[in-house]
Amino acid sequence: MNSVISVVTDHATILLAGVAIIEGVLAAWLIRRIDDMRMRLRRARDAADQAARAAALAAPGGIDPEIVIQLLRSGQTVTLDVVHDLMEQRELAEAAEDTGEA
Repeated sequence: MNSVISVVTDHATILLAGVAIIEGVLAAWLIRRIDDMRMRLRRARDAADQAARAAALAAPGGIDPEIVIQLLRSGQTVTLDVVHDLMEQRELAEAAEDTGEA
């Protein structure tokens, strides 16, 4: 037991340097992984936006794709009722602006 303690205390600087190097390599690897995941997330978000636009344009009733994307980004449930309610709110707001300008 004493020999293990003496080895650790005699070579503490070398052991700490080894641990620091291992931690540095691990941190660099994790940073690289994070950057890769960010790129994947950006590509996935772009693909989801394109899919939402395509689905909204293909849906009956002329759904506004920007409203669908807004709902997706806010984390709300995207249902036809919610989308139609938001579209009606937007149309009412635009109509109010038009009557206010006239």
